[in-house]
Amino acid sequence: MRQTGGVTFVVAGLHAHRTGSGEAMLLLHGIGHRWQMWTPLLESLSQDFDVVAVDLPGFGLSPRFPDDVELTMAAAVDMLEHVMDEIGWERAHLVGNSLGGWLALELAKRGRATSICTLAPAGLWDPERIERRLRLWFGLWLGGSRYLRAFTGLLRFRLVRTVTMAGLFGRPWRIPAEIAIADVHNFATSAFEETFEAGRGHRFSDGQHIAEPVTVAWSSRDPLFSARRCPVTELPAHTRTVVLRGCGHVPTWDDPPLVLETIRATAARARIHQLHRDTRPAVGSPAAGSSCSFTGSGAEGGSSRS
Repeated sequence: MRQTGGVTFVVAGLHAHRTGSGEAMLLLHGIGHRWQMWTPLLESLSQDFDVVAVDLPGFGLSPRFPDDVELTMAAAVDMLEHVMDEIGWERAHLVGNSLGGWLALELAKRGRATSICTLAPAGLWDPERIERRLRLWFGLWLGGSRYLRAFTGLLRFRLVRTVTMAGLFGRPWRIPAEIAIADVHNFATSAFEETFEAGRGHRFSDGQHIAEPVTVAWSSRDPLFSARRCPVTELPAHTRTVVLRGCGHVPTWDDPPLVLETIRATAARARIHQLHRDTRPAVGSPAAGSSCSFTGSGAEGGSSRS
């Protein structure tokens, strides 16, 4: 059994962290972040899942896309498929935050998901209406991180973390100082601009036929995305939406138990979904006309589309 502490390794050219054993689970961070955003959840998830958290291209310790490869959403999803192939996974529980949530949904369209849990996912927006908001907030966070690189010692003070990281996190004071310092360095030196431009003017679409359980979790303190700004009309009717109270755009440090509950509830729905498929009567059998449905528990405000 792999130790809870996990190992770091390179897979399909990307830096990654692996821990635990059980059902496959792939964790995908958002733009400007790195795999360590999942740290508060890993000890718990590793008890039941074989967890791999990757640094996306140009973030954390993963290299940028090669100069001869155009940076597109399709190319990023291709690379993540290579990651899964090299690990030996046909499917996995996909958990993604922001850009990572969008990538998880794209992987699901390609048939690589067991379940999909998205935390403040990007891509469900109207591109024209959301751009000004994205540029404002990401500009503040990126500019602040570049300024703070010269004064990272200030981030050892809770008040400074609270002021400079508000919105990105709902409870910034809960982030350990060393993590905050490393996050600021990563944000300031990452492939943020080229990744942002690659997604500009685009959105997720044609996901209505995803068969696996989907959860979309919005955060009550996220200044970027919300159910009002990002309708789930491109997702399947069984999509479950929840609200993570007190959380910001990156919710994992804000309320780890709540985020864990949301992820585990989605995975549990996948098991029920698979059980239903495995026990479905053959066409023509007496029970073939019967039906059943499944629901899952989650954070406050859970609902499914109808």
